[in-house]
Amino acid sequence: MTHVGARLDLIHLRRPAAFAVAVLALESVLYGLGGRDVSPGALGGLHAAWISGAVRAAALLVGLALLVLTPRLWRGTRTAVTLTIAGLVALAVLNAGHGRPAAAALQAGLALMLALSRRAFRLGCSNRPRPAIVLAAALAWGLAVGALLLAPLVRSAAGHVLAHVLHHPAAPAVHLAAGTAWLAGAWGQLIEVLIAAAAVSSVLAVRSLVSPARATDGHSEHEDLQARAIVDTHGTDSLTPFLLRPDKALAFAADGVLSYRVIGGTAVVSADPVAPGDGAGDVLAGFQELARRQGWDIAVWGASGRHLAAYRRLGLRAICVGEEAFVDPSGFSLEGRAVRKLRQSVHRITRRGWTIDAYDGRDVDAALEAEIEALADRWRLDHPQLHGFAMGMGQYPSPMRPDDVYVLARSPEGELGAVMRFAGYAGSLSLDTMHRVGETPNGLNEALVVRALEVARERGIAEVSLNYAGLAHLVRGEPSRSRLGRALTRLALAPLHRRFQMDRLVRFNEKFSPQWRPRYLVYESRTALPRAILRVLQAEGYLPEPRPSLLLAALPRLFPARARQRGALGEPR
Repeated sequence: MTHVGARLDLIHLRRPAAFAVAVLALESVLYGLGGRDVSPGALGGLHAAWISGAVRAAALLVGLALLVLTPRLWRGTRTAVTLTIAGLVALAVLNAGHGRPAAAALQAGLALMLALSRRAFRLGCSNRPRPAIVLAAALAWGLAVGALLLAPLVRSAAGHVLAHVLHHPAAPAVHLAAGTAWLAGAWGQLIEVLIAAAAVSSVLAVRSLVSPARATDGHSEHEDLQARAIVDTHGTDSLTPFLLRPDKALAFAADGVLSYRVIGGTAVVSADPVAPGDGAGDVLAGFQELARRQGWDIAVWGASGRHLAAYRRLGLRAICVGEEAFVDPSGFSLEGRAVRKLRQSVHRITRRGWTIDAYDGRDVDAALEAEIEALADRWRLDHPQLHGFAMGMGQYPSPMRPDDVYVLARSPEGELGAVMRFAGYAGSLSLDTMHRVGETPNGLNEALVVRALEVARERGIAEVSLNYAGLAHLVRGEPSRSRLGRALTRLALAPLHRRFQMDRLVRFNEKFSPQWRPRYLVYESRTALPRAILRVLQAEGYLPEPRPSLLLAALPRLFPARARQRGALGEPR
């Protein structure tokens, strides 16, 4: 416990240290952009001015590099702290030899503090800069140095050429001096542009050196078979059927598995890991080590309350982000005033000549499967922007599983108009897809759910999980909150309703008198929470994902072997 407490104390020092580095780096950049402050007499005329400019240029370059490293310091990247210590030492040496002892002392002291607290920086990174960026930096520096070395030759050659061309007897000396000065100025501007390009590309190379490792989406067929065996044996949560979605990478540890996607350096884990007994925490602990080596943060989206204690022992935090509605089929009935509107919806569908049938996955033949897939394809064409990550297959078709239940609605003409798929897990059902095309009557979705609940009741199924509703615990306005609290909650959530349709989903679920199960976002720290929320929204499809630069996007074509190696790292319902 003493070691853990000491490590936590060091982590608290990490962010103030990152802030201090940013301040000193900014001061170094401003110093590098300033004018010369060395007396020519002290170092000998032009030589002193050249040394002063070189020192300031070096301070500017190192300061920019430290500013780029600061975000990685804040997040705790090991390579970033090593490079930062080297940069601070270099600045301290420059300032000590250039008559700035106070700045040198601050930089040396901060470098020493970072060296003593390196244990707080636990994240790894890709460890190698992008080759294309390094090549660009080397080329820019080579051109800049070449231009500097050629400057005297260019000036001399320009003088001879201009002396030969400008032979007017009236004022040849004036013309010669003006022309030579213009060419020298243009050559100097070219050198400045080359140095600026070299500095920018060098800073980008440093940034790529401390970037998190890149990961590819998806998993292999062998991994799918291995994970499916674990899920079928030990999966007891309503979200476990969706761990094997094709766009998710898989990680195995402690005889269990979890699925995830890496977005912007954050590994968004899809619901709880699946493992024997209470081993979900052990699986996540193993993945934590992998994530730290790769430089990824972790966020578990859609976690249940079952393993929160184990997650907290790993140093993680949790916040309730919504509720999942589930129904006990044995207690569900269309009798009574409370379900009057639901009963009316079901009767309306029957009066209009629609028929609703339920099939097990094992009973779906090839012809019916083709009909279901054709309807799903039509639905996807009408819904190009789909949402969902941890709680459904989204746009990805799922194979027919024997224990899944398909509820089909046909029009009076016999055409298939709607399909609901309920994924089977541990003797229960979890609603996955709700596909509906063409002109369909109001209340059709309600009638499909009612039919599924009736089938589940007949078969003795323990529970049927309906939709997960984000922030449902706030939308529902529990009686425990005061009237003022409910009013303030409605006011705060109003901007979100149109975008995320939270209240609409909650009201739909409430028609079936469900029980509510909280779902959580598990994250690493308070400062990491905003970034975790952003990455989850991107994984769910509500916000666009970050795109790599054009240069980084071209890397797989420039360096195919490296791209294959990086890909091997793996990674609404």
